[in-house]
Amino acid sequence: MEAETITPEIEVLNLFNQITGHRHRAGKANISGIKRVLKEGYTLHEIQEVIQLKTIQWKNDAKMSDHLNPVTIFRDCNFDKYINQVLNVKNNPKLYQKYYEQLNKIERSAADDIDDLKAMFG
Repeated sequence: MEAETITPEIEVLNLFNQITGHRHRAGKANISGIKRVLKEGYTLHEIQEVIQLKTIQWKNDAKMSDHLNPVTIFRDCNFDKYINQVLNVKNNPKLYQKYYEQLNKIERSAADDIDDLKAMFG
């Protein structure tokens, strides 16, 4: 039995599944966007930040949780926009804290501690 070859695309898909708790397979639809993003020069760290942010924003949102998939996240017209959202969070974590609390209807959030946000997003 041959060992499965872990390509950079598969590595990103595995990371996506680990962060989101999903089980997306390495089909053409899931891999093609990842391949394009890697070819454009985005780093694994940048990709991880986007996955983390979209997971925080969408995982518990009934309307958006269906969009938390590799096809949507790595779509040509979306990924650049999501990278810029990560930059907005890094530049203004306090503003994002209010958004996060409102989105999840909780009194305290992981975004309360700026040190945790800095650790997550560099």
